[in-house]
Amino acid sequence: MLLGLAFIAGPLLWAVVDAGFQIRNLSATSQQLVLEGVQSARLSRSLIADIASLERTARLYHVIEDPILLDTYRRTDQSLAATRTQLALLDKEPTRRSLEEFAAMHNEIAQAVGSTPPGSTAFATILARFDRLNKLADTIAESGNRQIDARLAELQRQTASTQRRLLWQSALLAPLTLIAILALTLSIGRPLRAIDRAIGELGRGTFSRSIEVPGPRDLERLGAQLEWLRLRLLDLAQERNRFLRHMSHELKTPLANIREGAELLMD
Repeated sequence: MLLGLAFIAGPLLWAVVDAGFQIRNLSATSQQLVLEGVQSARLSRSLIADIASLERTARLYHVIEDPILLDTYRRTDQSLAATRTQLALLDKEPTRRSLEEFAAMHNEIAQAVGSTPPGSTAFATILARFDRLNKLADTIAESGNRQIDARLAELQRQTASTQRRLLWQSALLAPLTLIAILALTLSIGRPLRAIDRAIGELGRGTFSRSIEVPGPRDLERLGAQLEWLRLRLLDLAQERNRFLRHMSHELKTPLANIREGAELLMD
């Protein structure tokens, strides 16, 4: 009987554990996708904002030629380099190729700004390169968005596949479980009725019918115990009958003598 219950509970337990693993994997993947998407969007906005600040500072430095603006430019340039490094660690191909081109252009502009005197024609040429830098930043942002969209589509496909898998498992396990429950019910129903009949007969004092309980091993063992009890009660009943017969025989002769003597006295 325990084996039958294990046969029923095993597939159900496996289905529940498998569903838990699938849901956990999907949850972890979606959480990672959300975190990477938010971080990528934040870094892309920071990248574009730093480029705009660099271009604005460089143009002011080209016009005003104030060394303080050059210091401001360098601080913003360091922030842009840090943002670029974080994006390089986060993004994959083909964004990485755009980042490498962006890094080369960025370093070239930074070196040119630091070595070219403001107000010159060469410096004005350097300012024109910021357009290319802005286009690369837009390309990086769009590439990052495409990567997020691609991973989101993949997550949706995984979710749909997991749903189909769980539906197939449910469609398979539900009838199998019902069949197993029905078979187990039928297999233990007959032994239980036999045990109920045997207990009723023992209670009424009917010991002539032997007790046989077919079915699972546990119920067969219980039937064997009831059969031992029936035999024990039958032995006790036979001992009682022998005792009563013996006592009746032992009391019959004295009672007959007393009866005869009483009749003589009455005469």
